[in-house]
Amino acid sequence: MRPRFSVCIPGIIFGLLVVATAGAQQRDDRAAAAPSRIPKGWDVAGVPALNFDADEGFGFGFAGEVYNYGAGVQPYRFTIQPTVLITTQGRRDITVFFDAPAVLPAGWRVSAFVGREQQLAQPYYGIGNATPYDPVLEQAPNSYFYRFGRVRLRASADVQHRIGNSSARLLVGGGFSRSTIDPTPHDSGTTLLAAQMNGQPPAPDRANYVRAGLLWDSRDHEIGPSSGTWAEALVQRVSKELGASEDFTRWTATVRQYVPVASRLTFAQRVVAQQIDGDAPFNELATIQSSFKQGEGLGGSSSIRGIPKDRYIGKALLLSNSELRWRAGELSVFGRRSFVALSGFVDAGRVWSDWLKIDQAFDDLHVGYGGGVRVGVGPSFIVATDVGHSKESTAAVYIGLGWMY
Repeated sequence: MRPRFSVCIPGIIFGLLVVATAGAQQRDDRAAAAPSRIPKGWDVAGVPALNFDADEGFGFGFAGEVYNYGAGVQPYRFTIQPTVLITTQGRRDITVFFDAPAVLPAGWRVSAFVGREQQLAQPYYGIGNATPYDPVLEQAPNSYFYRFGRVRLRASADVQHRIGNSSARLLVGGGFSRSTIDPTPHDSGTTLLAAQMNGQPPAPDRANYVRAGLLWDSRDHEIGPSSGTWAEALVQRVSKELGASEDFTRWTATVRQYVPVASRLTFAQRVVAQQIDGDAPFNELATIQSSFKQGEGLGGSSSIRGIPKDRYIGKALLLSNSELRWRAGELSVFGRRSFVALSGFVDAGRVWSDWLKIDQAFDDLHVGYGGGVRVGVGPSFIVATDVGHSKESTAAVYIGLGWMY
């Protein structure tokens, strides 16, 4: 499979400059371990998103984060995170994420998302853990054989509340999604999806839902934790009674464990198991449910780095991410306390077209591995660069914000 690249030019240059100067500006372990000053007021940060992707062309845009802090509030009162990404081959994403741990009274936390996401080259290789890939089928005039077009409007909101004085929280929420599918992007040749649908475009799909969940969060910090557990069990019901096109239920269980190995070294592990029961449309199978921000896969920056995006999809999935994170140096950037962190990772997982089978959990796994750099500026803003490798892709570069989990 041909390599796929996504490169943020300013982010890489900035990261290399910081890494180059980190050694001269490192503080000793005692200073690094000292508690940082609790910020107050506003903090605004962002990076330009300049990229190139073999399927989406050249792109430009902006990814930003706005934080409001208050005395005694961790990790922040609220954050607003807008993203705009436009590419030469049809991607037009405009999204806003909102998270407020400490705005509502009585310990309520609210988060929300709204956006319009357009992709004229969304990956689709079929359903199952052994879907084939043949580069010959991508030759002209069928250059988009493993792609389809999608315009999706979606919005969601969740509220959480702590159970007593424990680390447990209850979550309830809901949302809607409307997707319009084009089986033949750019009207060029044919595609796998068009062949499976006999050339008939599907009707617009609606996935309106409600959901509930139970969370356990004992992390020492929400952003860049070094110890603790973050686990959740979520159930999402998509129903025709709510205006959805189909009825299905998505069950997702996730455990994230953070173990301090040394004063600057943390082992982070995530395991995700997901099962969909019902008549979920094919374009819903790539979604990995989360209480914070949903992911996609298997394959790509939020699931298995080094595997092409959404390379394997199914009604059931099992995913493991293992990462060793080293906080390499402390420094000052634009007068703000900052850091550089290096990481090495191994991602692995598989899907099932119907039901998750525990006895097959370690069979036919798809694996990606690599390393990354994080540059943290201030208490919350983190520029991330990961490079992943696998049997299906070489030197896949991912640029984003924050840690993967």
